[in-house]
Amino acid sequence: MDPIFTQPTLVGSISPTTSHTLSFLFTTSYVGSLYLSQKFLPISPRSSRSNTPKISNTPENKNVLPPAISPISSTDQDDINYNKGPKPGSRDHPETIKKRMIAVTISTILSLSGVYLTINNLSPSYSISISKSITLLGLRLPPLKNNLINNLLPFTLAPILMTGPLYSTYLDDELPIFRNKYYGENLWDGIKRSWRSFGLIEFRNYIVGPITEELVFRSTILSVSILGGIPFKSLVFATPLWFGVAHAHHALETYRKNGSTRNAAIHAILSCLFQLSYTTLFGWFASYIYLKTGSVIPSLTSHIFCNVMGIYLPTLAVARHPKRKIQIWTSYLAGIAGFVWGLSRL
Repeated sequence: MDPIFTQPTLVGSISPTTSHTLSFLFTTSYVGSLYLSQKFLPISPRSSRSNTPKISNTPENKNVLPPAISPISSTDQDDINYNKGPKPGSRDHPETIKKRMIAVTISTILSLSGVYLTINNLSPSYSISISKSITLLGLRLPPLKNNLINNLLPFTLAPILMTGPLYSTYLDDELPIFRNKYYGENLWDGIKRSWRSFGLIEFRNYIVGPITEELVFRSTILSVSILGGIPFKSLVFATPLWFGVAHAHHALETYRKNGSTRNAAIHAILSCLFQLSYTTLFGWFASYIYLKTGSVIPSLTSHIFCNVMGIYLPTLAVARHPKRKIQIWTSYLAGIAGFVWGLSRL
């Protein structure tokens, strides 16, 4: 039996309609908080250069290569003036980032509280409610298994899948552990340099964003769906649609940012469809490992890793390194094969 279902008395304890309603409320609360933060917490016209992504004058940037596709929650490059920083009001402006991070944190806490209150209404005591809530929300490490590989698999499936992008990034001389030679520094100095360059955008993309999104769109939505007796296949393949829908609001931002024209609408729709596809595919994977391990931590670490890596298409890698075409395609295919094998071992 999967770890998340070790307390069968919770399964089906509320109606499916109630679980869908709660999922809708959690999703709209998260997305709505982003816009409410802008309305009720005005932004001053100040900008910050320190948070503007710039191309550094380093040896590996002497011949700048075209970038890979950035993570879903990455920067709005069109809203950045490389001399003055992000425009006031854009999602990469420092004050916007701070207010949105505060807003989604509050929304996440409210959603977690909603799951607890739902369980508390079904449980005879406070201590039992806390214990069941922690279990259902996956706020614990996965139970240990008798095999080291099986214990590591939930945390390594995303890197395995990214074997191709990792190899391509290595060919670009962009893997952090291999970049130190360009700076004439040791590993520790490289770590310190990377830490100093870690700003608000990185904190949002790699810390606050993944944590709040996984707690809301994995922990809370899967929890109420389990309480609603939703079948396993629907838990894996249907609940991630909430995660995809939550990213649809980016289409409106893209449309407005590009001038609210017909071309802007087409660009916004295509961007939205791509994001929906990407987030849904990742959601299937994250929901599956959540349900198989009974923990949100593997999906969280996978989310962070995917945000750091972004999307690196093999065709782009081959265009950059045509002499390594066979190795590149082999690494991508090997990553997919290893990923499928690992899923079967969970």
